[in-house]
Amino acid sequence: MRRFFDLIRVPGGSEAGLPKVSLGIKVKIGGRETICPVSGVCDSFDSLESEVGSIKEELEEILDMTKRIFKGPSPGGGFDITPDMTEEEIWKVLTDIGDEKLFIDAFNSMDEATRKRVADHVLTRCNIFSGKGSVFSSRYNNDSGLLERA
Repeated sequence: MRRFFDLIRVPGGSEAGLPKVSLGIKVKIGGRETICPVSGVCDSFDSLESEVGSIKEELEEILDMTKRIFKGPSPGGGFDITPDMTEEEIWKVLTDIGDEKLFIDAFNSMDEATRKRVADHVLTRCNIFSGKGSVFSSRYNNDSGLLERA
């Protein structure tokens, strides 16, 4: 298997004479290969470990998104949302979800027609200045019909 990542040694090192490194990704274009940094400059193992952890979290989020893409839309992402529910009933289920990320995932996992019905309900009949309505109105992308993450 080809290795995509490598360490980049930063010239000069730290004031204490210790090395500085960053994590890089190998990029090959037209027969030339270079390493582009994908992390900040780190002067300790702990700081590099933290940077790698952030990258792992981002990759996990991408895997989750991809899983949903290949799986196709579900009525409500495993939340108690069914195709026969009204927009008001769906909104009630969504507003009961405490975690904002799960709230966004539940909304985005619905099929496009249901999302648009719920969006119309929220934007025309709910108070969009407080609670989940506020989150919804600030993150709703009218073109895609999805809620955007912060």
